[in-house]
Amino acid sequence: MKIGVLGGTGPAGTAVAVRLASVGNEVVIGSRSASRASGVVDELLGRWAGRDLAIVAGDNREAARADLVVLATPWEGAVSTARELSDELDGKILVSMVNAMARWGDRFVPLLPPTGSVAMAVAGAVPRSRVVGAFHHLPAGPLGDLDRLLEADVMVFSDDREAGDLVIGLVDKVPGLRGVAVGGLWSAMAVEALTAALVEVNRRYKAHAALRVTGIA
Repeated sequence: MKIGVLGGTGPAGTAVAVRLASVGNEVVIGSRSASRASGVVDELLGRWAGRDLAIVAGDNREAARADLVVLATPWEGAVSTARELSDELDGKILVSMVNAMARWGDRFVPLLPPTGSVAMAVAGAVPRSRVVGAFHHLPAGPLGDLDRLLEADVMVFSDDREAGDLVIGLVDKVPGLRGVAVGGLWSAMAVEALTAALVEVNRRYKAHAALRVTGIA
């Protein structure tokens, strides 16, 4: 599968890009600047030389032409980026991994957009796309370290069950990860806001904590 990552030059974007490429996907790292994306791709391929990662660089529009697209921009630009690329995203699965947070003193706190969540705002901006939420709770450091085995569940939500199931299948191909369906887009508020709590856990315990859901097969 060819996967595009919008805003793929940041920590979250590069992390999800290399991890998805490591399980056989072709990944296009997009950015507002194609030259910046090219520099980041060179760094990633140099770091993981010998792993035969199919990662290429492009601008966001090129990334949006992939079969499936991941939105990994900062939260402030998520809606505008998606809206600008609505034609390229028409009918496609768009995976939002964006969390809205702000620093309050020395801590991070969740922010609630007027729509209740970033994913809901993105879905409103690209109504012809199949919006799915995933990858919110995975720390970028371990996610982007291919020498590290992951051990986490990924909460996946969407109003389009078929699209959600496809993303769960994509998650399940990554060793150590399991996709868990947590409902429709109404779950986005809870999933996104929980990320700030995990940031506090990691800060307090100097860890890279992730989530596990128990009691299901």
